Amino acid sequence: MKGFPEIFTLMALIGPSSLQDCPDICSCSSGVVDCYGRGLYFIPEDLDEDSHTMLFAYNKILALKTLSFYKYPNLNRLELHNNLISSIDPQAFRNLQNLSYLDLSSNQLMSLKPEVFRPLSGLKTLNLGNNRISWIAGNVLVPLGNLTALYLHNNALTGLRVDILYNLPALTRLRLDGNPWVCTCQIQYLLSWMIDNAQKIHEKERTLCGVPKYLNQYPVLDIERTSFDHCQHFFTLYEYLYFLLIGMALFLSSILLCLLTGSLIVSYERFILKAQRKPRVYKKRTIRKRESVTNGHHLPVCRI
Repeated sequence: MKGFPEIFTLMALIGPSSLQDCPDICSCSSGVVDCYGRGLYFIPEDLDEDSHTMLFAYNKILALKTLSFYKYPNLNRLELHNNLISSIDPQAFRNLQNLSYLDLSSNQLMSLKPEVFRPLSGLKTLNLGNNRISWIAGNVLVPLGNLTALYLHNNALTGLRVDILYNLPALTRLRLDGNPWVCTCQIQYLLSWMIDNAQKIHEKERTLCGVPKYLNQYPVLDIERTSFDHCQHFFTLYEYLYFLLIGMALFLSSILLCLLTGSLIVSYERFILKAQRKPRVYKKRTIRKRESVTNGHHLPVCRI
């Protein structure tokens, strides 16, 4: 019986934080939640709030719902690669300001909502490789000012706004290979950044053009800057879209104006025609009796 007080004293010193909450299907130890390849369809709830590492790779997770990790502000590393994630709620990563490593590779992502990475101000590594991403909005990665490694390989990117890269001043490692890059005038600004920052780009020899046909499988970084000298005489894609929208708006406005003018003219002509066809009633003038007797009917009166 002498050992029981010592056990209770030890538990009091350790505190309740050591009594970790852990799903039976996973294993938890020293702040690490290991759920690798456990057939999970969603993120388990009520895990140890002091966890710093969560491993959910090789499962069947379909989506990251709102506040999925809100209870774990100390989380530093989160691995979600090789799942079936196709959507991420804008509030899924809320309260993860201490997260430095996020792996979302090998999922089914096609797009990213602008607010999704806003809480991750401390993120240093972001892996989005092996997804289906075809477009990245310019403001998606703006909150990630401390990002040092970005992986965008093996997606469906045909172009990338260069301002995204200029907004990542700490970036030292970038992967763009495995995308069908369109090597026309629209890539000249991205190519210029790539040439100036070639030391940051990994897998250069696998970063190939997809279009046009004569440059298919041609290394992007082997294209010279002078190849785009003629592009200054052409509009960019955004300028084409702008003028196209302006032209369509003017075209539709002119059609509406013509329809309005034509309807007014037709209405006016119908009004005139209706007025001309209306029968006129002429009133016979009433002749008073005094006026009916003219002076010519009186005989002259001679006075002597």
